[in-house]
Amino acid sequence: MTEPVLVKIGYVAAAVVAYGLLRWRWMRATQDFRIRVGCEADLRADDSRVKPRVRASLAGLADMAYRPMAPWLLLLGLAIVMALPVRKLDHSEFSDDPDVAAEVGRLKVELVFALMSTSPLACVFAAIVLALGLLTRRSVGVIGERISATSDRFFHTIGAGHPHSA
Repeated sequence: MTEPVLVKIGYVAAAVVAYGLLRWRWMRATQDFRIRVGCEADLRADDSRVKPRVRASLAGLADMAYRPMAPWLLLLGLAIVMALPVRKLDHSEFSDDPDVAAEVGRLKVELVFALMSTSPLACVFAAIVLALGLLTRRSVGVIGERISATSDRFFHTIGAGHPHSA
């Protein structure tokens, strides 16, 4: 009677070990991308041409880079933002300089992807959320704006303590 229970515990333990190995390999494969994006975010968080609220969200997301709950919080935020009504994101909200605003918009999307890349399981769920968002919104540009808005709506208070975000 205890043998089937021990076999199931063995399967669960093997699955946990396999996921741990997959996660370790995934983290090693995406390490350079996460470091590059984090450094760019720190540089933009110190850039006076970027508006203070955006600097705070960039600093907050960069500070969350290796926290275990970061991909799951981002996934939750992404799911909420995808469900909200359509609102056109104006890149002038990022900076008065159009080149800097475009760079910050791209950087914010990359930063969200970098944070999501710390968990393979969260990446799978994020891909599902993004696919559903693409089906309902029918525009990659709108999806990019939604991803960028995720950090503005939920993570700007985390970076509020950044020395240059005030």
